[in-house]
Amino acid sequence: MNEAQERLVGHRLAGALGDIFGPVHAPHGTWKRKLLTLRSMVAYGGLLTTLVQVVVWLTIAVFTGHLDSPWWLWTTVPAAAAVVALTALDRWRTGWASVSTTHPTRRRRTS
Repeated sequence: MNEAQERLVGHRLAGALGDIFGPVHAPHGTWKRKLLTLRSMVAYGGLLTTLVQVVVWLTIAVFTGHLDSPWWLWTTVPAAAAVVALTALDRWRTGWASVSTTHPTRRRRTS
């Protein structure tokens, strides 16, 4: 990868993290705001539980002298999958709404 591609990937990653962990920018009372708020709650909940579990996992490793299998992944992976699914649902719904309003066969006839 060249430097421009690396900057683009970094910019997209920062944008995605900002979308997930940043404030929800959608009108109040809309389906989109509810979906994005749910996505933020799942992301923050998954992050918090993962951090607590990793601290416990490392504490156990310090006291026992060896690392156990990464059992905290049983919480992390489903939370991340839920965030991905909610993001995909938002993107699909946004894309479908834009296609259905601009597609000529989808327009309503006023006559």
